[in-house]
Amino acid sequence: MPRPRRGAPALLAPAESGTPADTAEAIAAREGLDLADDLAAARRRTARATAARRRTDGGERRRDDRRSLERHAFTLLSRAATHLRSSALRDRARAWATVGLWPAEMEAWIRAVGVDGAAIARDCRTAGITLSAMNVLLDGRRVKDRLRGGEPAFAVLARATSSGRRLSE
Repeated sequence: MPRPRRGAPALLAPAESGTPADTAEAIAAREGLDLADDLAAARRRTARATAARRRTDGGERRRDDRRSLERHAFTLLSRAATHLRSSALRDRARAWATVGLWPAEMEAWIRAVGVDGAAIARDCRTAGITLSAMNVLLDGRRVKDRLRGGEPAFAVLARATSSGRRLSE
């Protein structure tokens, strides 16, 4: 059996028992700890996570939802941008699907920031800028025009904050 290093406390030395404990209950019993409540809570969390994983059918449902969102985005974009080819529309639809919006919300964001605005919508959500703030005037220009013009979402938010306006309502 290995000896503790010099200067190391005896508590950190390996246990003297012959067989190592392989479960949390065995370790708690060996150490004289009452962890029944904590272990039960951990089992419940694990059971919930396992059940949630089973409900998603191994990710198949999420993939189907994403495809459905992509199809919805493709339809919206094809109506809004009739001049784009289907390959370009597919790329944009994929970008919009990854933003994580509900279909009605996606439609409103596309109307507000344009067909190419998936990154703008994502950045606005990250910055806390709501869809209702797109028509707010900041220094004579609407928020959506600033964003479409290339001004970063956090810069628009800073401009609004410095002028006493809130974009998160």
